[in-house]
Amino acid sequence: MSSASIVSLLAAAGLVATPLAAQAQGATPAVDVYRPAGQWTADYGDDYCRLSRNFSDGPNAMSVAMERIEPGPAMRLILVGPDLKTYRSAEDIGWHFTPSDAPRKARATHSETADGKQWYNLGQVTIAPPAPPVPGNPPKPFDRSAEQAAAKGKTGILLDSGLTAPVQIETGDLAPPIAALQACADDLAKSWGLDPAKLQSARSPAVPDHGGVGWLPQGTIAFTDFAKLGGASNQVRLMVDTTGKATSCTIHWATLDATTNQKICQALMDKAKFTPAMDANGQPMAGYWVANPLFLSPPMPGGRRR
Repeated sequence: MSSASIVSLLAAAGLVATPLAAQAQGATPAVDVYRPAGQWTADYGDDYCRLSRNFSDGPNAMSVAMERIEPGPAMRLILVGPDLKTYRSAEDIGWHFTPSDAPRKARATHSETADGKQWYNLGQVTIAPPAPPVPGNPPKPFDRSAEQAAAKGKTGILLDSGLTAPVQIETGDLAPPIAALQACADDLAKSWGLDPAKLQSARSPAVPDHGGVGWLPQGTIAFTDFAKLGGASNQVRLMVDTTGKATSCTIHWATLDATTNQKICQALMDKAKFTPAMDANGQPMAGYWVANPLFLSPPMPGGRRR
């Protein structure tokens, strides 16, 4: 699917910049409300899908982006705006989707853009909190219809703690942009040689032996580089064949240097073992697996992880 076709999908869904209802009931005057100042725009890269939209509270502008690298429920949530300033030494930002959602916390990755705006990466988020796995059972494949149901009716993002002032972003109904992300991510899977329909109907995805813990030798990632792995950065994608063997390694949103990432991929290609994905008939099928390399190193002495 091309960027133009994704934009067309959004336009057909009516995702244009229209003033929304005034501040939600229950919000206090101290909340800074941002409303749409443009339509959702698609950026369809070789290894990612991104939807972004501009918002305004009148004098100030803000951008919101949702980024996905696989046909799964996780996406990065990126916010860029002048009003996003953390309160003193706050480490976490409290936020949630509106009008109804459980409170969430994010250890945001923060930087400043060249024009002085505050850039926050809230890391991997899902529209609905993932269901806990059933002990002894393999994880279930991504349920697109369940994500669509969870997105329907969610119309905003409220940042209510950790900032100097709360911020409400009136996104409009998130179901159509989530549908566009799903379509784009399915195209990514096709570019990897996978069949999105088979992924959707699979009994289970590829499952790593022992969760992948210990696949990376101690010291593969320098201690000083751990901070570069926040915000769902430097994600590793392994393609897995029907025997459970990794056949290729790709780094998404690379933040580590090329030499370190080469070492990571080499170690994983040598050591990674999987129970392969199973199709609707319970037969092995080609699949993939995505993870943060931080969690693939051996546990720290005493059983504590880094």
